[in-house]
Amino acid sequence: MTSSDCLLFLPLFNNLNMDNRTKDVENLLSNPKRALLAMSLPLLCALIVENLQTFIDGIWCSGLEAEAMSAISISHPIYGMIACVGTGIGVGVSAAVAKYIGAEDKDSAENIVAGSIYVVILFSIVAATIMWFAAEPIIVFCSGDENLDLSMEYTRPFLVCSFFLMMNAVWAGLLRSEGAARKSMLLSVIASLLNMVLDPILIYGFNLGVLGASLATCFSFIAITAIAFWWYLSGKTYLAMNLRGYHFRKDPLKEVMIIAIPCIFEMLVQPLISVPQNAIVYSCGGEEGFVAYTYAFRFISIALIPTIAIGKSLIPVISAAIGQDDSKKIIESCKLTYKYTLSMEFVFMIALFLSADILVNAFMNSESMLPIHDEMALALRIYTLTCVFHTFRIVGTSILQASRHAVVASVLTLTREFMFLGMFAVAATISLHAIYWACDLTNFIMMFVITGFASHYLKKLVRDVDAHKGMHKDEKSANS
Repeated sequence: MTSSDCLLFLPLFNNLNMDNRTKDVENLLSNPKRALLAMSLPLLCALIVENLQTFIDGIWCSGLEAEAMSAISISHPIYGMIACVGTGIGVGVSAAVAKYIGAEDKDSAENIVAGSIYVVILFSIVAATIMWFAAEPIIVFCSGDENLDLSMEYTRPFLVCSFFLMMNAVWAGLLRSEGAARKSMLLSVIASLLNMVLDPILIYGFNLGVLGASLATCFSFIAITAIAFWWYLSGKTYLAMNLRGYHFRKDPLKEVMIIAIPCIFEMLVQPLISVPQNAIVYSCGGEEGFVAYTYAFRFISIALIPTIAIGKSLIPVISAAIGQDDSKKIIESCKLTYKYTLSMEFVFMIALFLSADILVNAFMNSESMLPIHDEMALALRIYTLTCVFHTFRIVGTSILQASRHAVVASVLTLTREFMFLGMFAVAATISLHAIYWACDLTNFIMMFVITGFASHYLKKLVRDVDAHKGMHKDEKSANS
């Protein structure tokens, strides 16, 4: 990239000024439709680029033969265990800070901004230390010794750079909490573009193979952490970050951890449960079957991007409405979320089913991958039915997290994962195709369960907000 190319990014950075800070917060606190669109559209763009980067990463790695792709898939739960800690903290800070902003308590919101850095430092040291010793046994359990060296080669850089992997999600949560979805998008786009540029250079140019793929990811996360620190320390955000003057305060941290701890536990257990799940699939379908099972779902992940974007945006919108004591905004934002997401996912479901044979060609970049084509296309067609099922799950989980019932959301998610494990164990006695269908059946059942709980706690939240608003009115009347 030349210096003239770099200048193209300067207007993006320079526009992140004081006026936009006020506008970001106004968007967050505005009517539900405007708030959701203002939050979700930039996040949608960011997720598209992120998933495109993951997709292209898989295409580059497919040139390293099926063995390398299998090693990356086997190692992914370990990466997920580290990243999920940051994701949990990011969800917690997003909800807590948005609530304080809605309640016009800027001091508590800024206390969370600085405190989150120290929390991530602590969690990253603990997680990296544990996984340094646990990674090899996990990989051996999944696939034996045959892919151990390649899998560890891919995994070690993530352990060393665990702080930056966690901060990737925390920066996104902090920025979305103050309505700065465009800034969050910019970080994601920079990280993804940098990753896409570095992938071929490190994988093939420096002949680093799978090590190059993981280093490209780590370097991109280090870069966006540097940019985000600059934004906060130079006053380009609505909330300030004062690391030196930070003082521990129990209540703001509690607001974060009420949501973060259940989310972290949930997402830590998910990769752990995926280890025996992957082992079952590997033993049933072998290396080729495992690659088909894993990589077919990447298309579903892309189709779910709009739902994930709107679902994540719903959390700070509801949280801000709680701070504002606005129950109508809570109800309206949930209705709009279901309307937008279900409409889009139904279209994607049909499109993926009809074009499965063509889409999987993206991964057919070596002779060893060609025999997997038909199996991967079949897996994708079966998976397409879950687009609608996942939509109810994602939106329902967001409602539970925003309503401060993250524990319930985590229990339901873990129930789903254990159902997968049981279903897979039974299906593996039949065939690999039965495992694909078991995935659909589990998601179908949990769609009703999660939606039922989300509806129950949403009604309870609305009653609580109305009651709290009534108390404030009574207090004002008494004081007047």
